Amino acid sequence: MNGTAKRIRWSHFVDRRSGRGIIVPMDHGLTIGPVEGLASVEQLSRWIGHPGITGIIAHKGMVERLGSHGLLNGIGVMIHLNGMMSLAPTPDRKERLTSVEAALRLGADAVSLQLNFDGKNDAHNLAQLGAVVDEAQQYGLPVLTMLYDKVSCDAQEQRVNRLKHLMRACVELGTDALKLAAPDDLALMPTLLEGIVEHTAVFFAGGAMRSEAEILMMAEEVVRCGATGLCVGRNIFQRESARATLSRLQEVVLGSNTVVPEPTLTWDLPDHASQMRWSPVVEEVVK
Repeated sequence: MNGTAKRIRWSHFVDRRSGRGIIVPMDHGLTIGPVEGLASVEQLSRWIGHPGITGIIAHKGMVERLGSHGLLNGIGVMIHLNGMMSLAPTPDRKERLTSVEAALRLGADAVSLQLNFDGKNDAHNLAQLGAVVDEAQQYGLPVLTMLYDKVSCDAQEQRVNRLKHLMRACVELGTDALKLAAPDDLALMPTLLEGIVEHTAVFFAGGAMRSEAEILMMAEEVVRCGATGLCVGRNIFQRESARATLSRLQEVVLGSNTVVPEPTLTWDLPDHASQMRWSPVVEEVVK
């Protein structure tokens, strides 16, 4: 990751001791509508302050609402730039919905976009990523690409080769980080990471709801294979015991489940973007 500004901002998403992170995406509402666990700010407030969370991903409207309630202080904030509703005739064609500059004004430390390759939208996806990287470079913001291959493959080897090609294409265009669906066979994780993790952060998604034991097993494999961490949403916010699951993941991925005390100082700052930027400094003063 080149550039001092990028490196400083990216440090907000990873634990300073382990260099790994647990990012919680909460951009689901635009795609699939109301989601249990994200239905209200009150629901989010039950778990979003857990010290195991190093960052969140959300659309601009949610960042503004959560920031205004002081729920984003002290964690990395990534604003999602594109999307499409599942109601649309072509839901895999994600359109650009906001700008890097607008994300920066809201206090973003990084931006993300989702690319679903369905075999028909390759040019659209690559052009969008290239434009986002160029724009983000002007402001020193890291870019995370959520990468999904929607093309059916008969053979596992073909699927892996396609995904590695798509990963390489994103790296060639300058993405700083990748979010990938975890392979059904976790033994394939080293193959996917080969030649990538040396220069690009890679997070594995939790995907659909599964048992906590399965998520923890995936977390252990992520650490063993040298990936950067997890990008897990539904497997956290849709659990009744979200904080307990986060504590277990924190111990596996970050190497600690020590609860960091909340800052005791308060400051009269003009807006939530300023509060989010100031909060890490306040935490250091309190310590």
